[in-house]
Amino acid sequence: MILTLGTGLGGGWVYQGKLFDGYKGSGMEAGHVTYLPNGPLCGCGQRGCTEAYFSASGFLNRYQEKTGNSLNSAEEFFDRNRKGETVASILLNEGIEALAQLCRGLIHTINPEKIVFTGGLVYSWDLFGNSLKERIQELIFPIFRTYTQILPGGNISGTLGAAALCMENQK
Repeated sequence: MILTLGTGLGGGWVYQGKLFDGYKGSGMEAGHVTYLPNGPLCGCGQRGCTEAYFSASGFLNRYQEKTGNSLNSAEEFFDRNRKGETVASILLNEGIEALAQLCRGLIHTINPEKIVFTGGLVYSWDLFGNSLKERIQELIFPIFRTYTQILPGGNISGTLGAAALCMENQK
């Protein structure tokens, strides 16, 4: 399973060598699984989606709501985390919890061998990767802890997945 952490939060799931894309190609809109009902407004128009907590747009929107200040990029948000800014740290920790809860649900429902995180936010894996993995391990059933891998995959995985899908459609 792939979760892409970028402007939004997307997903992909390969099952028995084939990409699962759901009925009409709309599967794995993982970012729009509700984390907290009545939470922050998501770009989809609903409230409380996981994407509103852990994505570039989610971090930037929530930072502005909390501080009244706009940031220009996710990199700036993560730089503020590196400098120990309290608000940025709180928002990142809330995002980690939301993402860990999403992963728990996916692991318990789909039972993937691994979850690979891709997208631009993975460049800041050093700030959240260990905490995310630890929290997921705390949340999932013990049997899943023995074999479910949680890994960063860089920012090229989406391109590789799109290429694989094109090749599959050529057959």
